[in-house]
Amino acid sequence: MPLGAISWNLVWTHDIGPMTAWYRDGLGLKVLATTDQSTVFDTGPCILVLIGRHDNGPSGNPPLKGWERNQVLFTFKVDDMEAELAELAERGVEPVHVAPVVIDGVDTPRWRVAQLMDPEGNIVELCDEPVRWHPHIHA
Repeated sequence: MPLGAISWNLVWTHDIGPMTAWYRDGLGLKVLATTDQSTVFDTGPCILVLIGRHDNGPSGNPPLKGWERNQVLFTFKVDDMEAELAELAERGVEPVHVAPVVIDGVDTPRWRVAQLMDPEGNIVELCDEPVRWHPHIHA
Protein backbone atom coordinates (compact mmCIF):
# COMPACT_ATOMS: atom_id res chain seq x y z
CA MET A 1 0.00 0.00 0.00
CA PRO A 2 1.54 3.39 -0.99
CA LEU A 3 2.00 6.17 1.52
CA GLY A 4 -0.47 9.03 1.48
CA ALA A 5 0.31 12.73 1.12
CA ILE A 6 2.40 14.50 3.75
CA SER A 7 -0.03 15.58 6.44
CA TRP A 8 2.16 17.86 8.57
CA ASN A 9 5.63 19.36 8.95
CA LEU A 10 7.16 20.16 12.31
CA VAL A 11 9.76 22.78 13.20
CA TRP A 12 11.35 22.54 16.64
CA THR A 13 11.87 26.07 17.89
CA HIS A 14 13.87 27.58 20.71
CA ASP A 15 11.56 30.57 21.28
CA ILE A 16 7.96 29.96 20.20
CA GLY A 17 6.81 33.63 20.49
CA PRO A 18 8.95 35.28 17.80
CA MET A 19 8.67 32.22 15.56
CA THR A 20 4.85 32.23 15.79
CA ALA A 21 4.79 35.96 15.06
CA TRP A 22 7.04 35.57 11.99
CA TYR A 23 5.01 32.77 10.43
CA ARG A 24 1.66 34.38 11.36
CA ASP A 25 2.36 38.07 10.80
CA GLY A 26 5.31 37.92 8.41
CA LEU A 27 4.22 35.10 6.13
CA GLY A 28 0.52 35.61 6.80
CA LEU A 29 -0.23 31.99 7.71
CA LYS A 30 -3.54 31.27 9.41
CA VAL A 31 -3.27 29.90 12.97
CA LEU A 32 -5.41 26.82 13.56
CA ALA A 33 -4.46 26.22 17.20
CA THR A 34 -1.98 27.48 19.75
CA THR A 35 -0.71 26.63 23.25
CA ASP A 36 2.14 27.96 25.37
CA GLN A 37 4.55 25.61 23.56
CA SER A 38 3.05 25.05 20.10
CA THR A 39 1.37 26.70 17.16
CA VAL A 40 -0.40 24.95 14.30
CA PHE A 41 -0.76 26.75 10.95
CA ASP A 42 -3.06 26.03 8.03
CA THR A 43 -0.93 25.55 4.91
CA GLY A 44 -3.49 23.80 2.72
CA PRO A 45 -3.55 20.02 2.67
CA CYS A 46 -0.52 19.90 4.99
CA ILE A 47 -0.25 21.72 8.33
CA LEU A 48 2.87 23.35 9.75
CA VAL A 49 3.50 22.87 13.48
CA LEU A 50 5.96 24.85 15.61
CA ILE A 51 6.90 23.19 18.90
CA GLY A 52 8.95 25.05 21.50
CA ARG A 53 11.96 23.33 23.04
CA HIS A 54 14.40 25.55 24.87
CA ASP A 55 17.25 23.11 24.23
CA ASN A 56 16.90 23.61 20.47
CA GLY A 57 18.49 27.02 20.16
CA PRO A 58 21.11 27.92 17.58
CA SER A 59 24.51 26.71 18.72
CA GLY A 60 28.01 27.83 17.82
CA ASN A 61 29.77 31.14 17.99
CA PRO A 62 28.37 32.97 16.09
CA PRO A 63 25.09 31.02 16.29
CA LEU A 64 24.52 28.68 13.37
CA LYS A 65 21.74 29.61 10.92
CA GLY A 66 20.26 28.42 7.66
CA TRP A 67 21.85 25.35 6.06
CA GLU A 68 24.55 25.19 8.76
CA ARG A 69 21.89 24.67 11.43
CA ASN A 70 19.04 22.80 9.75
CA GLN A 71 19.15 20.63 6.68
CA VAL A 72 15.40 20.88 6.14
CA LEU A 73 13.66 22.93 3.51
CA PHE A 74 9.98 23.38 2.86
CA THR A 75 8.61 25.28 -0.10
CA PHE A 76 5.39 27.22 -0.57
CA LYS A 77 4.03 27.45 -4.11
CA VAL A 78 3.19 31.00 -5.19
CA ASP A 79 1.35 32.05 -8.34
CA ASP A 80 2.91 35.51 -8.68
CA MET A 81 6.43 35.79 -7.23
CA GLU A 82 6.67 39.58 -7.59
CA ALA A 83 3.32 40.20 -5.92
CA GLU A 84 4.13 37.78 -3.10
CA LEU A 85 7.56 39.32 -2.46
CA ALA A 86 5.99 42.81 -2.43
CA GLU A 87 3.36 41.71 0.09
CA LEU A 88 5.98 40.06 2.30
CA ALA A 89 8.13 43.22 2.16
CA GLU A 90 5.16 45.23 3.45
CA ARG A 91 5.10 42.84 6.43
CA GLY A 92 8.85 43.28 6.99
CA VAL A 93 9.96 39.95 5.48
CA GLU A 94 12.76 40.21 2.91
CA PRO A 95 14.24 37.27 1.01
CA VAL A 96 17.87 36.29 1.61
CA HIS A 97 18.10 34.93 -1.94
CA VAL A 98 16.00 35.10 -5.12
CA ALA A 99 17.15 33.22 -8.19
CA PRO A 100 15.98 31.63 -11.39
CA VAL A 101 16.25 27.86 -11.49
CA VAL A 102 18.06 26.51 -14.51
CA ILE A 103 18.23 22.76 -14.93
CA ASP A 104 19.42 20.21 -17.46
CA GLY A 105 21.93 22.64 -18.96
CA VAL A 106 19.18 24.80 -20.49
CA ASP A 107 19.93 28.52 -20.28
CA THR A 108 16.27 29.50 -19.96
CA PRO A 109 15.06 29.53 -16.35
CA ARG A 110 12.18 27.16 -15.72
CA TRP A 111 10.98 28.91 -12.56
CA ARG A 112 12.19 31.12 -9.70
CA VAL A 113 12.75 30.52 -6.02
CA ALA A 114 12.98 32.98 -3.16
CA GLN A 115 14.53 31.89 0.10
CA LEU A 116 13.47 33.45 3.38
CA MET A 117 15.01 32.95 6.82
CA ASP A 118 12.85 32.72 9.93
CA PRO A 119 13.99 34.23 13.26
CA GLU A 120 15.87 31.04 14.21
CA GLY A 121 17.65 30.62 10.90
CA ASN A 122 15.45 28.02 9.19
CA ILE A 123 15.16 28.36 5.42
CA VAL A 124 11.65 28.72 3.98
CA GLU A 125 11.35 28.84 0.22
CA LEU A 126 8.81 30.24 -2.23
CA CYS A 127 8.58 28.78 -5.73
CA ASP A 128 6.47 29.93 -8.66
CA GLU A 129 6.36 26.47 -10.22
CA PRO A 130 4.43 23.62 -8.64
CA VAL A 131 6.96 20.96 -7.74
CA ARG A 132 5.15 17.69 -8.31
CA TRP A 133 7.21 15.59 -10.63
CA HIS A 134 10.06 16.81 -12.74
CA PRO A 135 12.30 14.55 -14.82
CA HIS A 136 15.47 16.17 -13.43
CA ILE A 137 14.50 15.06 -9.91
CA HIS A 138 13.67 11.51 -10.93
CA ALA A 139 16.34 10.92 -13.58
